[in-house]
Amino acid sequence: MSKAARCGIALSVVVFAAFSFLLSGQSDLSLDEIFARNVQASGVRERLSQVQNISFKMGGTRCFASANGELRLVSGKDPVITEVILVKGANVRRNSLNAITEISGPQKVLYQTMAQLYAGLFSLSKFEGRLKLQGLKAYGPEKLCHLLMNSDGVEVGFFLRTDDFLLKRLVFKGLTPDGDKYEVNYDFAPFEETEGLRIPLSWFSSQVGTRGTLAEVTEVKTNQPLPEDLFDRLEVNVGTTEASAGELKGNVLDLNSSPFGLTVSTNWTKADIEKAGLRTGDKLTLLVEGAETELVFYASENEIPPREELAKGARLLMPMPRGGDNYVIQFYGVDPGQTASKLKPLAAIQIKKK
Repeated sequence: MSKAARCGIALSVVVFAAFSFLLSGQSDLSLDEIFARNVQASGVRERLSQVQNISFKMGGTRCFASANGELRLVSGKDPVITEVILVKGANVRRNSLNAITEISGPQKVLYQTMAQLYAGLFSLSKFEGRLKLQGLKAYGPEKLCHLLMNSDGVEVGFFLRTDDFLLKRLVFKGLTPDGDKYEVNYDFAPFEETEGLRIPLSWFSSQVGTRGTLAEVTEVKTNQPLPEDLFDRLEVNVGTTEASAGELKGNVLDLNSSPFGLTVSTNWTKADIEKAGLRTGDKLTLLVEGAETELVFYASENEIPPREELAKGARLLMPMPRGGDNYVIQFYGVDPGQTASKLKPLAAIQIKKK
């Protein structure tokens, strides 16, 4: 063996030993020490007493969090507000397209946890006294410090990097109210400096059995003058709907163009469709300010023709893809003509069955 090779092996042994020693040292840290290092690394110890609220955007959702753990999530494109979620104490409520519901089960715990995380400026400061140390856990080549919190039967795993003790991963595990397995993972990008804070500017969330989504954080603001009742208001702005046999009236929520065509999001929900008595295959007439367009109705995604067939040209009324609450008008491979120029957020639209 050459001298260079022997030196290379010796160096590898030293590096491995040092790395092993580092991990061993981290595993010997107490919960209090890990907690203190996380808060120190986050740089929020002094800011926590100064920041009364924080807001930021994640795609089409604006988040508002107060220092005491209240949270308001507002989704939509101005002037349209399609959904509002409020977290206040033990209550988590959602208004989606004017349907108000109480959120329960693991989803409730998730929103409550995120409210505390945002209130603590992405540190563990709001979880003091609720965490248990579980040691180190490997995720691929990386070993993370594992802290565990149990909340209403849901396990919430906090995983911290061992070099800077900042949050790398959140894992929620439990059972839905229907008894189904629930597991959601949040993987946070490295923390960066913005607006005097050190926070992750993106994270990837995924639920077992579904496609994941990337959230990119923009427009971070602190200590904004907020209305006193901000964390009590659940109102949305989606227009109104009317439904009768073979007829629907409503409003446009959003428009999106793609290589496949134009998608028009409406405020019609399943309840409206049922009142109108629509069935798959029904021929419809869309009316927008006097312009008429023919559509075909599909009650479920499973009944829609394959994309290669749609590419030949189709106009559909169908459920929002991937489990949305509302219905959309799809123009595949066809020119919407005069109809397109009349479509805009909150524009009045009408459907009549032929």
